[in-house]
Amino acid sequence: MGVPKRKASDGPDGPDGPASPAGAAKRARTEELTGVRFKTQLKDPQAAGPALEAFICAAKMLPREDVHDVVEGYIKISVECAEVFQLLNGEKRPESEMLLILQVFEAILLRTASDLSHLHTVGTNIVKKLLNNHMKLICASLYASGYRMARACLNLMAAMVTQGPEAARDVCSHFDLNNKALHTLVTRRGLKGMHDVRLAYIQFALAFLVAGDDSTLLQVLELKEFIPCIFSSGVKEDRISTVNLLLSTLQTKVVHNKNLSKTQKVRFFTGQLLTHIASLYGWKGVVDVDLENAKASAEDAGKAAVRELVHSFLLDLCCSLKHGINFHDPSLGTSGRGGNLTLLHFLLGLKTAADDELVAELVVSILRVCPDLLNRYFKEVTFSFLPRAKSTWSNNMKLLSKIYEAQPDVSRAFQTREFVPLPRLLAMVMVTTVPPVCNKIMFTQALNLDSKSVKHTALCFLSAILRRALKTIEHCLSGEAWLEPGVYTAPVMEDFVRLFREALSKVLPDLNTIVWVWQSLSKQDAKQDEEKGKKQGSQAPAACEVPSCGDAETVLLRAALLQAVCLYQKVVPHVVMQYNFDFSKLLRGVISEQGLREQVPPVLQHHILRVALELPASKFAWLKAQEGPEADIAGGERSVFYLLMKMFVTSTHLQLKLSTKHLIVKILRDTGVFEHTWKELGLWLEHLEGAADDGQEAVIRFLERVLLTLVANPYVYTDRASDSVQEASTLQAAAAGQDADDASIPVSHIDDVLDMVDVLAEGSEGLDEEVGFTLSEDLALLTFPFSAVVPAALEARNKLLLGTEGKAGDSILAYLTAVLTDILHSQRDPLVLCLLLQAYDRFEPPAPPCCPRLSCFRRYYSVWIPELARGASPLQMPDSLAPQGPLASSFGPLLQRAFQSEGGLLDEGAQAELRAAICRLPMHHILRSVTHVLLYLRSTVERFRQLGRSAGPAVLQLLLDLLRRLVLHCAQLDAQNRHKCKAAQAESELFLDTESVASLELAGDQTLEEVLVTILRHPTLEGWFLALEQQALPPHALSPVLVKLLAAHLSMGVLQLLVASAPILQSLGRLDLLARYSEAVVQTVLKDLCSRKAGPTSALPKTLPQLEALQGLRAYMEGAQLREVTLALLCLPEAHLVAHPPTESPGEERRLSALGRTLVQLLTSSPQGQLPSSKLLCTSEYLRGLGALLPTLAVDELDATFLRSLQGAPELASTVRADLLDYCLARRTQATLGTATLLVLRSWTHLLSFELWCQRPGAELRLRGGVEDFLPLVLTYLQRRAQGCYAHPAGVTPAVASVLRKALWRPLQARLLSADGPQGLGLHPEVLAQLVPFARAKDLRILADRLPSSLQIPGSHASWTVADSITAALEGSAERLRAWREALLPSCVRWLLGTFRVPAQDGDGAPGGEKQMLLRLNQLLSSLQEVDPGDWQRFVKTGLK
Repeated sequence: MGVPKRKASDGPDGPDGPASPAGAAKRARTEELTGVRFKTQLKDPQAAGPALEAFICAAKMLPREDVHDVVEGYIKISVECAEVFQLLNGEKRPESEMLLILQVFEAILLRTASDLSHLHTVGTNIVKKLLNNHMKLICASLYASGYRMARACLNLMAAMVTQGPEAARDVCSHFDLNNKALHTLVTRRGLKGMHDVRLAYIQFALAFLVAGDDSTLLQVLELKEFIPCIFSSGVKEDRISTVNLLLSTLQTKVVHNKNLSKTQKVRFFTGQLLTHIASLYGWKGVVDVDLENAKASAEDAGKAAVRELVHSFLLDLCCSLKHGINFHDPSLGTSGRGGNLTLLHFLLGLKTAADDELVAELVVSILRVCPDLLNRYFKEVTFSFLPRAKSTWSNNMKLLSKIYEAQPDVSRAFQTREFVPLPRLLAMVMVTTVPPVCNKIMFTQALNLDSKSVKHTALCFLSAILRRALKTIEHCLSGEAWLEPGVYTAPVMEDFVRLFREALSKVLPDLNTIVWVWQSLSKQDAKQDEEKGKKQGSQAPAACEVPSCGDAETVLLRAALLQAVCLYQKVVPHVVMQYNFDFSKLLRGVISEQGLREQVPPVLQHHILRVALELPASKFAWLKAQEGPEADIAGGERSVFYLLMKMFVTSTHLQLKLSTKHLIVKILRDTGVFEHTWKELGLWLEHLEGAADDGQEAVIRFLERVLLTLVANPYVYTDRASDSVQEASTLQAAAAGQDADDASIPVSHIDDVLDMVDVLAEGSEGLDEEVGFTLSEDLALLTFPFSAVVPAALEARNKLLLGTEGKAGDSILAYLTAVLTDILHSQRDPLVLCLLLQAYDRFEPPAPPCCPRLSCFRRYYSVWIPELARGASPLQMPDSLAPQGPLASSFGPLLQRAFQSEGGLLDEGAQAELRAAICRLPMHHILRSVTHVLLYLRSTVERFRQLGRSAGPAVLQLLLDLLRRLVLHCAQLDAQNRHKCKAAQAESELFLDTESVASLELAGDQTLEEVLVTILRHPTLEGWFLALEQQALPPHALSPVLVKLLAAHLSMGVLQLLVASAPILQSLGRLDLLARYSEAVVQTVLKDLCSRKAGPTSALPKTLPQLEALQGLRAYMEGAQLREVTLALLCLPEAHLVAHPPTESPGEERRLSALGRTLVQLLTSSPQGQLPSSKLLCTSEYLRGLGALLPTLAVDELDATFLRSLQGAPELASTVRADLLDYCLARRTQATLGTATLLVLRSWTHLLSFELWCQRPGAELRLRGGVEDFLPLVLTYLQRRAQGCYAHPAGVTPAVASVLRKALWRPLQARLLSADGPQGLGLHPEVLAQLVPFARAKDLRILADRLPSSLQIPGSHASWTVADSITAALEGSAERLRAWREALLPSCVRWLLGTFRVPAQDGDGAPGGEKQMLLRLNQLLSSLQEVDPGDWQRFVKTGLK
């Protein structure tokens, strides 16, 4: 169009020639551009354009050290930038030149807002000129159609805002930020990766948040579209850097702004804006940053980074109680208020919550902190929870589960400090317990659908609801958490639990529906097995196969179903009780007469056993035959009880075996026949496993027949057990020479009281009502030494022996012998059981088969039957035909064999085997072994006369050592079990393997505690421990020598056992088991001390059992007992506490006796600061006694103990002997000097004693030799002396002052004025200040001359106390006082100057120290009225800074 092409104009002086403008620009760029040259070029119209371009290029590289700063140079010589503004005046400039002018202003403003902040005024003036004179031009350029011009205008306005709060306020007031045309600029995007108009708009908008003050910030946030339009115009297509800039600025300047209220934040962050921000979860913009450690592609890594950014921002905004927009509603949405509608609308807008994990986490987090939105959210949300076999419903249920799993286990409704009526409290608790979308209809529909996955999902969520409800019920019934505030009472909480259970039962599906699912699964499995059998039958004849339990999905469904049934029993037991169904039918397909089905997974077996254990016994028909094909195969129906015993024997999993055992014991215990003897049932079950394989079935059938017979008719066998108890009591009374009625069990009229049938069959309630007290554990052991199974089994055995069974009879007899042997070993008094066994072993001739085994067993238990009561029996046979006893290598048979053989317990080889066997004992055999050892220990004590002095003590020592080793081994196994339990607690409840479940159940194992209770409460140990020292021996028939020997060895062995058990008891919290032993120790020690105090001083024996016991158990005894013993020891004469030296060396230093060492241990082992008693009288006696012994004993630990006690009761210092101060000053340890300081502080008597000590010859030398040690004491004395008037001889105080001055003045003065400075002076200045009034004139003058120079140093604040004392001492001389103050004033000013220059620290620079020094300065100025001008000028200047 007439415009020549660029190439056509090229010539000698082409476009880059010397005469062209481009050439001039190039030369300008090659030369270094300075502010002066730039100013000069702007005045030339031809060179202005190139100069502007060169300025912009140079400004982009600044600031740099190697480049001249043209921006700073220009604005320094042209503060108003008049040359640039001149370009804006006049005629309209071309767009290209306008762009350059705007960019120049932008470059200048950006520098004045950052590194050229000292020229901030220039930037402010530029902003004001632009707003006042050129705003119309800027607006016209902004809204022009030009892309580059709009971007340049926005960049300039952003730079204007960055000048500070005032500039931001001016721009906001001069510019219409509500202009819709302005908002449309945010939609103008450029090419990908380019700096476009949208980015300029974002920077302009965010500049107000960064640079504006709170009022401007609030004004900008109230604009409806200024910032929100950024997010509504496609923010998910922005670059990562832009998104990061937006979110980080909003988070820092808005969300975390403490000056913005939550209401103001809610007005800005509307639900619509939050939804637009949440759209960044689906970001699809450009990656313009370097993502470190990104393993995926750049696009995927960018999406993940943006998702994390927006997720973190929304979590902070919506979930932070401190910064967020959420509100706390204590009513949990039940009060009817609207609630946080912003968050509710935002939640409803998150449509992808069920499919996107991060969005789901956001929803879960919001509802966790705002549970009041739960009900409204589920009422209005568009997610469908109608059960159907689709992934959408499954995802919705997963989201629902996550939401309620995030809620607290116990509702926040219980945290209120105000009483809430129960109906409203119930509504609040139900908010976080059951979702509104879950009800009886929903669960029923899910369970009726023909989809295993839907049923499993519904059952899992149902179990989650029940577990949460169970925790709520446990919280309400425990009382620990809600009783303390006093808002609710126990009856109120019981009523709430009742209402809560009723409300839950209305929501939960019927139990009939759950059981129907199980039955339908069983029918499906049976049908599949039948079809499979037909196919296999058509091919080849095969044996009948056991029905399978289905695939893995079916197994998990069955397990979830059984879990739900268990939880029903715990949460809504009334629903279970109202449902009439025989739950033993659930065992179908799990147990057969052959034992556990091998194809049944252990997890399913575990849960079905849990159901049987949790549900009441009335819901099971254990004695009915199990229906099914197995009954026909076996040739007859067997009871479920038999199947359970078969399951117990055949199970190979530890946890399943334990659960089955617990179930069998529970079934039998619920019959009422085993109220006090149910623990014995474990022995009958455990020995089933030891039966021979060929006879095991016969043994199981035999035990089943015995137990069912006993349960059906218990009275016959309980009567026989009662007869044996009465017969044994009669025999014992006759042996002791007493009347039978008086020697029986300690209950009067046993025939009338102990109606054994009622007690054994119905429990002990009748006994409690008739006798009037609860049956204690010891009385229960005497009344019920064994269960009624024993006579029932013996009767069935005799019938069997007299019958025709052969090999089966051998296995049954072996089984019975093993069980009865263990029951015998568990007896505290074996006579009752032995009499019963003897009664059933009386056969009429001819003797039955299996006689050798019966004869051997009878010979063994006859040891505990008195000779007069032993009857003749046809079972006697020659020794050569009798079995030689048990040959097993386990602990019990080894111990029994050693006990039966002559001198077997004294054989070293046997002892070594026994100790080795203990290490192999499992946990469930330890209690049995302990009772076994205790039985032999009792027998050894009773037969001590037969054993004699040589064998008796050795056997006692062995048995007590075995007990100690058993306790330690049990503690070791218990620790291992607890460690296994902790390791298994992290596993999921449903998918635990059986071994992990067994490890979890070990956490509640009480074997260790039962072992300790059994041992420490045994009458033999309790009765003989320190019995000789207490002069309270149990009944015996021994000579005095043997009694003394027996008591000494028993006490020594029991003490070793107690010392080993005490730490374990402490960890278990059962130190009460040591109470009787501790009381025996205290009483015997006090008795011995009382006799020694009243009698003459005599040498102590080498060992005193009670003292050894005291030393071994003192750490576990009660404080009152230790105080009583300590006071008794303190009251002893000194001669009893000190060992007498040999006569041939009378000058040897005396040593502590056993009593003295015991006293030292008692005093030094008590916790620090613990007083001997809360009573002042006891404390006074304690301090007086200990103070009297300190000089005699001279033990450092006692010195420290006395100091701690005196610090706890300083008011009792006056009760301490006066000569103790001399002892403290002579020892000169830290503890004794601390005691002396406290005595001088709290007692005038000891203060006078210190004054007298100071006047003794050599005191001055000792003070001078230990200045650092004596300073606290001297300071206390000087301060105390000045506080009051007290009676003392004339001339004492001046003489003491003179001694202290002579000893301490020079060292203290030298330390104060040393070249090391004032650091670490300690008490030196304070003591020296106290000595100033007693100083000689010459010494005072020297100190006054040298002190001011050291007072100037910061950190010398403590030295000013000496200056204050000198001021007080010079009050009598006005001239000297004025000269002294004139010397102090410069030091005071310079001290403050030095302190002002140093940052404030703890010490002299602290505000308290400065305040005191300023007060001194004020006093000095008031008295002198003049100050050095130079010092004063520096002081004022530094202080103002």
